[in-house]
Amino acid sequence: MSLVVISDWLADSGAEQSVADLLPAVTEAALAEPGVLSFRAVRSLRDRSAFVVFAEYEDEQALAAHRESAAYQQLVLDRITPHLIDRQAEAYAVV
Repeated sequence: MSLVVISDWLADSGAEQSVADLLPAVTEAALAEPGVLSFRAVRSLRDRSAFVVFAEYEDEQALAAHRESAAYQQLVLDRITPHLIDRQAEAYAVV
């Protein structure tokens, strides 16, 4: 059964464009990973500091592999997360 993870990110004031600029590289790297079925990042038109990432994985192992990948570690944890003032994620099973 596949999993969908929806992540809500809120960038710190002044860091909004830095986060937005890194998201295409995050998306490209994620889509190249085995087990990643889809990956899309979007930015709010109303609040330019708000981002949502939608990702679908084949299973929990694919999600774990994504979180352990070098791209995730370097792009998301090292370069994006320090610029976020809020970061929430929820996993869902596809029914």
